[in-house]
Amino acid sequence: MPSWLPQDFASLLLLLLAALCSLTTLSVAWGYLAERAFPKRRVFAVPLAAGQLTHELKGNVVFVALSALSFALALRYGLIKFAAPKTVASIVTFFTLMIAFQIFYYGLHRAMHHPKLIWMHRWHHRSQVTTPLSGQSVSVFEALGWMLGYVGLPALLSRFMPVTFWGYFGYIAFNIVGNIVGHANVEPNSPAAGSRFATLFANPLVYHALHHARWTGHYAFQTAMMDRILGTEFADWPVLFERILGGKPLASLKERGDGEAPSAPNA
Repeated sequence: MPSWLPQDFASLLLLLLAALCSLTTLSVAWGYLAERAFPKRRVFAVPLAAGQLTHELKGNVVFVALSALSFALALRYGLIKFAAPKTVASIVTFFTLMIAFQIFYYGLHRAMHHPKLIWMHRWHHRSQVTTPLSGQSVSVFEALGWMLGYVGLPALLSRFMPVTFWGYFGYIAFNIVGNIVGHANVEPNSPAAGSRFATLFANPLVYHALHHARWTGHYAFQTAMMDRILGTEFADWPVLFERILGGKPLASLKERGDGEAPSAPNA
């Protein structure tokens, strides 16, 4: 790990914990700011479940603590073989991890919706109407699955390609911010963000909000790529996206668009 980082484990853990708490707090604030900035673009005009915010706060504590511990172990014991910090290598690291994590997360997420594994994921799905606190609100077991993507995946890739420290942690920060802000109950994007081409790179926020409301379908992270390839994309989400942009939030978790939503598999 870089020489400027604390070399003893306790100090390294505290530094990472402080950094992750700060990043989470700023991202949550950004998400709530987006909700205040676009009051006419709410996704769901449905009240939160009783006790939801307290539940989400507990999940965030679990996620941040396990993330800090996982990163500290990875750095202290050299689980990720970092290459020399060159600009091109850092850019390649960032985008390789972006693509690899999408593939990994789709598999993990789809697996957790299998009847035999749904117990891992129920904590997250208590948030049927999402908030910025929903993104990292997960059970201990689901958080451990995320750590396989956050640490195990780059550790594996570093055996086959140059993985730089700044490319890696740049992607982790991008992942965390996007996950938290992406759970805000608002649609801040422009109409162009709903095109089939644009959603190969980033989804409107309503895309994942529908997953929380419907439970199955839209398993992908950040983009529609994996759902589109594997047939788990809802047919009616573009209609609902346009409706929300027009200032008409969804009044029910069961609301559908003009197109018929596919019956997504449970596994």
